[in-house]
Amino acid sequence: MTEMQHLIEEEVFAIRQSGEMPEVALHTALHYLQEDPEGPRVTLSPENLRLLKDAVENRYQRILMRDLNPRYRGRSIYRGLARAIANWQRLERFCHREKRDVAGHRQDAAAALLAFLTIETAEVATGQKESSVNCSASELKAFAEALGLASTQLPDGWTMVCI
Repeated sequence: MTEMQHLIEEEVFAIRQSGEMPEVALHTALHYLQEDPEGPRVTLSPENLRLLKDAVENRYQRILMRDLNPRYRGRSIYRGLARAIANWQRLERFCHREKRDVAGHRQDAAAALLAFLTIETAEVATGQKESSVNCSASELKAFAEALGLASTQLPDGWTMVCI
């Protein structure tokens, strides 16, 4: 492995572990690699830039899918559908700005949202759980539409789980 490959691999790892704001980690990595007087001050190839941006996209996807996973409801890791909506918007803006295709992410998120709402509405309707949805019905409907879902595709009773 070359020194450049090692540098890029370290920054990709940092972005993938960056928490809620992977674009901030990307800009930090770019500054460190290219401009920081204490950094290596290298010129990045298009391939190296692609790897770093792939890491941002991957991190956003992981965050989004975490918040659409019903197994995490009630756990400290869970941030709720309101955060999923915010992270979807961030991912979508990033992909648009970077001219990346968001279609695959849209399909994955739509399927995850449907599965989440199916479980959530069933468990709330039967009294097994209290709702964990932390957004309004209009926000959730707009999110579903952004993912390519019509409100008629959502499970019966989905509005009852909204705040």
